[in-house]
Amino acid sequence: MRRITDSTSKLSLYEAGDSADLRILLITGDLQVRRSFNQMGIQTGDRVRVLHRAPFGGPLVVDNQGSHVAIGKQLAEKVRVEILS
Repeated sequence: MRRITDSTSKLSLYEAGDSADLRILLITGDLQVRRSFNQMGIQTGDRVRVLHRAPFGGPLVVDNQGSHVAIGKQLAEKVRVEILS
């Protein structure tokens, strides 16, 4: 049985719903993971929105300050977000 908590800090970018305004709280993982997000222009504190979710565990398309970025499932699971609206 899965326990539901009110803590939004445990929500990953991949688990977040489409079209919700999100704030990135934490990027977990090693230096390579953080470097990948840095190259995409995504950093802690940024506001993002999931625009499209590919089926069968495919990548997400995220709007980050007007730029659209595709993020694979494994990377998206390493990002902790907070739902703003």
